[in-house]
Amino acid sequence: MLTTSIKKGLLSGLKSYWFLIKIIIPVYLFITILKHTPVMDALISAFTPLMSIFRLPGEAAVPLITGLIIDEYGIIAAVKAVELTGYAVTVVIMMTVFSHSLFVEGVIIKKLGLSVTFFTTYRLIISIITGFVLSYAGVVFGLW
Repeated sequence: MLTTSIKKGLLSGLKSYWFLIKIIIPVYLFITILKHTPVMDALISAFTPLMSIFRLPGEAAVPLITGLIIDEYGIIAAVKAVELTGYAVTVVIMMTVFSHSLFVEGVIIKKLGLSVTFFTTYRLIISIITGFVLSYAGVVFGLW
């Protein structure tokens, strides 16, 4: 009984590990390679004004966009690939908690018969509010 439970637990753990590895390693490699190209500099320049609203560097756009498109696990790889402070990582991750996997979850929302536009807009607004609150809380509490 105990050995069966251990075997099931190990197998389940290995499946979860493999699932995460299939997401994290490719995203990390892609962003690391992108970091050494002019494309990354162009992305950073393009998103610096938007990210500065949340008191984040332009590099923070990379994990944020990754989270919006892929999922929470992609954010882990993207955050590791770019250099952000601990507080910037917290702001980005909290923003994407509310607005991750927009395309995949949009399909699910549509299958449920709900308004994709409403729920996507709602999630993005909550994400933006979260970014504002955390960035200004960081200023108030001297975390920046």
